[in-house]
Amino acid sequence: MSKTKLFFTYLFLFLVPYVLAILLICTAYNALVIHWSSYWRLLVGATVGAIFMMLLKVIIQQPLGLLVLQKQPGIMRYLGQFFLISHNRPLQIFNLLVDAALSIGGIYFTHLFFSEKFINGSALGWLITGMFLAVMIGSYLAFDVLKMNDRKSA
Repeated sequence: MSKTKLFFTYLFLFLVPYVLAILLICTAYNALVIHWSSYWRLLVGATVGAIFMMLLKVIIQQPLGLLVLQKQPGIMRYLGQFFLISHNRPLQIFNLLVDAALSIGGIYFTHLFFSEKFINGSALGWLITGMFLAVMIGSYLAFDVLKMNDRKSA
């Protein structure tokens, strides 16, 4: 797989859905919690968001493991290893802390930059649509690597 194709595969299969999932968590939090100024509620939202993101990372371990086996440039290797959390306990804890911090930042971002009408209205639909399209494009780009069986026609 070429470096350009590998970059766009990581972009559409992992990075864009990761950012959209963080925004999805934060938008859902802001839609549910109208009075978000309590630090306790913010901490609970960050904890739930971090756990949700960890569960999403568990789901992508198989395709990511197949992509990490490809020859990669330096930054792509580190990016793949950041999402590949299957057996590394310190990396799992670091990922939880990063996801909690990103959830808190995303909660503030969505509250400050999006209107309440947009948050309670169509924001979740647009985020899910964007996530679906990004994963669809990434899967198309990496189809030859992500195939489960490689039977040859006789």
